Amino acid sequence: MRSLLFIITVFCSFHLFAQTTDQAVIKIKGITTDGKSFSNIRLKDVTINVYEANNIIATYPCDDKGRFEFDIPLNDYIVLEFVKDGYFAKRILFDTQNPNLDLSKTYEPFNFEILMLPYKKDINQYEIDFPITRVEYSVKEKDFIYAEKYTKRMIKKQEEVMNELSKVD
Repeated sequence: MRSLLFIITVFCSFHLFAQTTDQAVIKIKGITTDGKSFSNIRLKDVTINVYEANNIIATYPCDDKGRFEFDIPLNDYIVLEFVKDGYFAKRILFDTQNPNLDLSKTYEPFNFEILMLPYKKDINQYEIDFPITRVEYSVKEKDFIYAEKYTKRMIKKQEEVMNELSKVD
């Protein structure tokens, strides 16, 4: 339950503001941590694959402290896949396609934490094979927000897997 509240808090803290750049992009920044506890043990050697229409368009590494930073294009459908040996892959969907999106506007970094779950062969990963959250443009908010219902449903599935993991250890 504490992990659910933590993840919701992390996703609720997303804010995008103006920044300067030559291209319509969102800067992505964050950290990767283990999913074993709230100790926030940072994970290094995590690779982030950036997909556009199921094609990898870029790959970025995390640094030795689990940090990452890169840009993704606006007016696109982007999936970030976080991969590390010994952990389940984690995905985030950024749907920045919206006719009301102001492509002349630039944004400050979008910050978040990714909790990586240790891989166990007896755990059904199908439940968490989908993106953990979907980030999209809200006309009402005039900003990017996470899809609340989708994210809550996926966090619940992730918690179920975390419970299974704690039983296997």
